[in-house]
Amino acid sequence: MPVIAERDNLTISYDWMVNGTQVSHASQQMIEIWQRKKRFSNNDFIESALYCSVMYGGLDDIDVLKALYQWLLGEREIYQLQVPATDELPGSGIDHESLALILLSIDDDNYGCSHTQGHTSGDISDTSLQRYVEYIPDDMTLCFLYALKDKKLKKEGVKSFETIINEICKKLKLQNKDKSKPHLSQLIKYADYHWRQMKGGDIDTALAIVRQGRIKTTGLTTNKLINYNQEVFKSNPQPLTWSELFVASYSGSDKKSTNSRDYPSFSKNLIKEVQDALKGSKASAIIQVELLQQELTQPNAMRLLGWVKSLLNDSNNRLDTISKYLGCIGRDWLMLTMDEELDEWSDEDFEAVYEEIIQSKIKDGRKQSILNKDTDFNEDNLDKDDDLAIYADDVLSQGSLNVLNNEHLSKNKVSYLDKLKDTQKFTYGRLRAFHDYQRAHYNAPFVYFPWGNKRQVVNANMISPRIYHAMKEYLVNSDLDDAQKNLCLVVLSLAYRTGLRIKELIGVKVSDIADIYLDEHGQRIEQPQIWLRPNRYRRLKSSSASRLIPINCLLKKDELEQFTQLYRQQKRLKRRYLFSQGSGDQPLPSVVFSNLMKLIWDRLLGEHDFTFHSFRHTAISQQALVLSNSPLAQVMTDYDNEQCGRVIEGILGYHKYQGTWFGLASLAGHLTCDTTFEHYIHTAHLLAGERLSNACLELPITVLELITGLDYSIIYRQDKTAYDATTKTVQLDKIRSYFLKKIAVNRTPLFKNIDEPNSNAIQQLLNRNLNGFNESNINSIFIHPKYADVIGFLEELQKLSINSRDEMLPETAIRHGINLTEAQSMYHRARKIFDDDRLLLGRPRGSENQATLIRALNRAYQMSINNPDQLKLFIKIFILKQNLKPASIHFGIKQEQLQLLLDFMAVGCQLIDSSQWQIRASSKQAVIDLKKSLRIDKQVRIGSRQNFHGYDVRVIEKKRKRSDKNMAKTDNYDASSGVLRYLGYLLMVLVEF
Repeated sequence: MPVIAERDNLTISYDWMVNGTQVSHASQQMIEIWQRKKRFSNNDFIESALYCSVMYGGLDDIDVLKALYQWLLGEREIYQLQVPATDELPGSGIDHESLALILLSIDDDNYGCSHTQGHTSGDISDTSLQRYVEYIPDDMTLCFLYALKDKKLKKEGVKSFETIINEICKKLKLQNKDKSKPHLSQLIKYADYHWRQMKGGDIDTALAIVRQGRIKTTGLTTNKLINYNQEVFKSNPQPLTWSELFVASYSGSDKKSTNSRDYPSFSKNLIKEVQDALKGSKASAIIQVELLQQELTQPNAMRLLGWVKSLLNDSNNRLDTISKYLGCIGRDWLMLTMDEELDEWSDEDFEAVYEEIIQSKIKDGRKQSILNKDTDFNEDNLDKDDDLAIYADDVLSQGSLNVLNNEHLSKNKVSYLDKLKDTQKFTYGRLRAFHDYQRAHYNAPFVYFPWGNKRQVVNANMISPRIYHAMKEYLVNSDLDDAQKNLCLVVLSLAYRTGLRIKELIGVKVSDIADIYLDEHGQRIEQPQIWLRPNRYRRLKSSSASRLIPINCLLKKDELEQFTQLYRQQKRLKRRYLFSQGSGDQPLPSVVFSNLMKLIWDRLLGEHDFTFHSFRHTAISQQALVLSNSPLAQVMTDYDNEQCGRVIEGILGYHKYQGTWFGLASLAGHLTCDTTFEHYIHTAHLLAGERLSNACLELPITVLELITGLDYSIIYRQDKTAYDATTKTVQLDKIRSYFLKKIAVNRTPLFKNIDEPNSNAIQQLLNRNLNGFNESNINSIFIHPKYADVIGFLEELQKLSINSRDEMLPETAIRHGINLTEAQSMYHRARKIFDDDRLLLGRPRGSENQATLIRALNRAYQMSINNPDQLKLFIKIFILKQNLKPASIHFGIKQEQLQLLLDFMAVGCQLIDSSQWQIRASSKQAVIDLKKSLRIDKQVRIGSRQNFHGYDVRVIEKKRKRSDKNMAKTDNYDASSGVLRYLGYLLMVLVEF
């Protein structure tokens, strides 16, 4: 088959050189035109401001330029911000420089932020999105803006935008063949030849492309940017407690399926099996899909297979069409919903998954990838290869890509039809049809679909350093114990600094952390890095989709110490996951991580639209400033110069051949920089404007006086070095601060945090932890207050042989931070409880049961301090009624037995939510009568147990019938969770009375 040879588009072409030279030379001609004028009219000022914005400000995006034109006809609000001076002179007393800032918004049908904060039930396909651009005007433009400061402009007396551009081109003898298409004029098309070569204006290719609008990116909304780092917090927020983190207030359920699989291969093989079945007849395909439905009971697979079957039942659908539908969304759907209880998902959960699938189609027909680096592969194959399929937050690192390309890229050839079909518009339609099926058959919630017709909706958010430090302070002052505070602080710092997704953070294993060790000379080395690799709690696209996170440079000193301390503690306790308690075999449930952030934001800020994913937007946007070595990093992040240097060295040290933007994309897990710019970097326009603001621009003093009315004396008083007597020109950057004092609407510079963060409380917490501080146990009846350490201590002893336990007990106790007397007491109590070699029961399975257990233990500890008699009563009744075999407690029908049941339930409902308790009797009516007579909590569930005499009390969980061997009568049923039995025996060990 013949191969069509194509020539690469050159960044610098012959036409660009020739036409750009003409445009650049015309700049001097424009100054001469100004010099010959006797006075400037309003139209002249607007024309000149637009011209300078194009030639010196780099504003070559026609939509942004039109927005600036509309801004000139409006209120013309200019803000000022201050950044550290890059060329501070010794003894000058000037340590900062001022920049002007104009906030522009552009209506865009296909890209930007949604107008609405909430979700609407209507179709918004016709509603425009908004793209936000922060324009830092150049010093030339600023002169004309100063001249316009007191002028009232009437739209009727101002020329149209197209007319202004056309007249400029005529004056300078530049081509503009079509007046109605100013973006094709020689001026706008080739102006970058001039501003990219201005002295001092050091702007790289990527930012130049952003400035020209060839790759779209959006800043923060106007209100968010103005209030960034100057937010107002609520006074006296409610303290945070550990137990409320486990209440699934808004997050999807995190229940794990018992039928675990290797999901990358499972999703691939399932799609392949169905597509193979679709190659035959429709009847055989239906039979094969039904067989797969019986074999694969995972909720996500059941829904996908059900959708395929419904398509097969429609005679209008061809088999090859159904195959393409399935191939478009099938694998991504299975990967992003693995092990999830979809019945409990909210609309937000579905939207997050659909957005990731939509964003995976980067070849969406809008444009070719703009930012490329040298490669020997065919890029199209990268996008379509099954093992290298990418999505918006793809975690496939550049290093992994280089390893995989030789063995994958030559295998699969992409047909033109497949390439045509794999677009965002096509994917949008398939997802919408798939969700309509779920709404009809699974009662799925309504989902807001903003992505139709290639629309890209960006949730632009950045968490300011002021909010971040307020969150840290709130955690330190919360009601959590020191170990819980330290864990939460590490979660917060990692999310804020690295931008890890919530699943990536949850799945961090202790073994994933490298470079913390003792060297051969006994010196402690602490340069931690996290190696992201796939595991059952962390979704990665394939087994090779991994990357290295150099947290040794991303975390600040105190944060690094807290992280290292947590790592050493978890390693000492032999826990598998970094963010875990007890034995550490599984991490804390995801609801803890999401609720932690949501509760803090709710109590500090009130109304907000932050989500956990906002940390990712924040980290990438801030790192864009840091890696570019921009002075904006000093005002928009809390890094100092020294820390910024370490970040640059740490991140770009691995990507020095790819450059800043590919280094940032690799850190984020993106294959191309386009995704990073379009969805996550919200500081690109600020950065580009700051770069161009360093350009050395001069105007003849006569022209400057004609435009602004400033004479030599005013200029001299402002800066004695601004005027050059040799050339009779004025250096405009030296009088920029004078202009801003007169025209800026804000007195306090943007991004300036008026409250310096106070880290004393955090440092005191850290010192207590590092010094082995143990909280007082005087008021608690617990033998040892840290029940998680007790669980780990007993489980480790239980693994040893009976003969070696007494010998290893002191060493094991020290490792778990328990003094010897307490350890011996709990060990002997555990031995008396069990008549075999056990010291503790096996923990209940499932993250939901784990959350219930942790919440109950935390409440029990609080009760041991505030109301110890109630806790003792609960344990005494449990001892009286306990039995190792059943997971429930049995009570008789006599009055004294009913009183015991009432006392037990009164305390039990304080430890475990009432809705998780169930009372059973021979009939449900008997339980109803009992609840009425004893006034037991209404939320306690009822049940029946045939031929049972008395009352059976248990803590239940929802289960689903998986096979015919299960004797349950219904597909969904209640079963004993084992939490009650485990909790009761553990409290027997922990409490001495």
